[in-house]
Amino acid sequence: MREKVIVTGHRSPDTDSVCSALGYAFFKNRTDSTRVYVAVRGGELNDETRFALERFGFCVPPLLRSLMPQVQDVPRKRLVTVTPSTQLGKAAGLMKEHRIHSLPVVDDKQMVRGVVDAVDIATAYADELERVDAVPYGVNVDSVAEQLSASVLFRSDELTLLQGTLLVLMKSVSPTASACQEAAIIVSDGVPSGDVMASCRAAAALIVTGVDTKVAPAQEWPPSLQVVLATSRSLAHTLRTLWSSVPVSAFMQNSVPLLGMTDTLDKAKKAVLDSSARCAVVLDALHHPVNIVTRSDLIRFARKKVILVDHNETLQAVDGVEEADILEIIDHHRVGDISTFRPIYFRNEPLGSTCTIVAELCTENGVFMPAHVAGILLSGILSDTMNMNLSTTTATDVRVARRLAALCDVNAQEYGLELLRQGSAIVSGHAASEVLAKDFKEFDLFDTRIGVSQAVVFAFEAIQEREPEFQQAMRDLQVRMGLTAVAFLATDPLRRQSYLLVSGVQEAFEEAFGVQVEHGHAVLDGVLSRKKDFIPRLAEALSRYA
Repeated sequence: MREKVIVTGHRSPDTDSVCSALGYAFFKNRTDSTRVYVAVRGGELNDETRFALERFGFCVPPLLRSLMPQVQDVPRKRLVTVTPSTQLGKAAGLMKEHRIHSLPVVDDKQMVRGVVDAVDIATAYADELERVDAVPYGVNVDSVAEQLSASVLFRSDELTLLQGTLLVLMKSVSPTASACQEAAIIVSDGVPSGDVMASCRAAAALIVTGVDTKVAPAQEWPPSLQVVLATSRSLAHTLRTLWSSVPVSAFMQNSVPLLGMTDTLDKAKKAVLDSSARCAVVLDALHHPVNIVTRSDLIRFARKKVILVDHNETLQAVDGVEEADILEIIDHHRVGDISTFRPIYFRNEPLGSTCTIVAELCTENGVFMPAHVAGILLSGILSDTMNMNLSTTTATDVRVARRLAALCDVNAQEYGLELLRQGSAIVSGHAASEVLAKDFKEFDLFDTRIGVSQAVVFAFEAIQEREPEFQQAMRDLQVRMGLTAVAFLATDPLRRQSYLLVSGVQEAFEEAFGVQVEHGHAVLDGVLSRKKDFIPRLAEALSRYA
């Protein structure tokens, strides 16, 4: 099975983040046949991104909220299960055949009732050595007869299980009177004498070994006997069969940890280490077993292999990124704080969109882009450059966008305006808290943590009419996340202005943009791009306070 690699954008996905993940997964799958690259999203999609996906026929990528190693990351084994009535010998044979040490025990509805492992079976055979004079666990008569290929000379319907004191009769050794009187099960090397049988007045079962099963021994059996079996197998073989026929229910661990596919490996470790079962059973959505996780699995677990696009900062990444094995980063933002285990491919260019970089990689490597892939990459470029209006837009963005538009046969200018209008609809159609969450990023600037949200509008009135609601939502967000300040940019690409709302300290914003923040708001001329027009100037102002 080919190794899976996750391609993901940041935790508050915008159009460029999602589209670049889809585009880069396409590129990697065309250029690397040794792995499977899967694009995911780190959060809920905005209306603009959904519009782009539908426009070019893409399904919504699966949601991945954490990169922490999960139970589903443990390689799947061929799952072998047994029932409570499965014989111990058969269970041991399955373990040997499949080279495994634990077997989930399930009922007829495939619900887990426990687990049996190699230690349990070893314990059973150790008990056999200690208890040569008893069969302490109920053994099914029919099962023993089948394994011994025995003839049933006599059988009472009342007896179904063999259990109790065991008397082994050998031709060369005469049994003591007390042994005969206590015996519940007799295993005899040949047909026992009438005197011996007469003294075994309490015996309920007799197994005669080493005889021709086609010839019924001429014998008058004591009235206590409820079953008589005759087998050609040896005495030693018969005794081993008795013990191997013990059901696993006699030794299984009734309490076994149960895990879901998305449970973290940290949870799995604690569950397994705290349990005497030495393993945990993994269940699917129907609560049926699909895998078994042992202590050795947890020791050699593999981290999720990940490619990051459109970000390279821990605060913006999906939770657990520090536990992931990052293979590559494709980005167009400032260099952040994410570290890796080894040298990686890191392509970071000061372009208007990550999708531009992905499209250029396809061209550089001779990868043909079908129309739907060209369309999704074009969507990311037009979104992140606000239809080529942001100061971050470069000649490369313009050139690549024209080529992509030709490939997918759309008018880039008209489609870009339609795309942005889809994004601006969120301001009027959703609660302020939802608007802030759709394109929200955290930044750590000189030990000052701030959150910045941005939305496209085509009239500032849409924000001004609801300003108290937005200000309250920003204050709530600031307190909940422990931020020094929260800023919201309502950007009008046609007027080339942003309407700024601020919660928290305002001095740095005033100094950075040369404005007076009155009643928590200000208009910023020429500030359209968060990463180029806003964050660098704010960081410079904050550096003077560091």
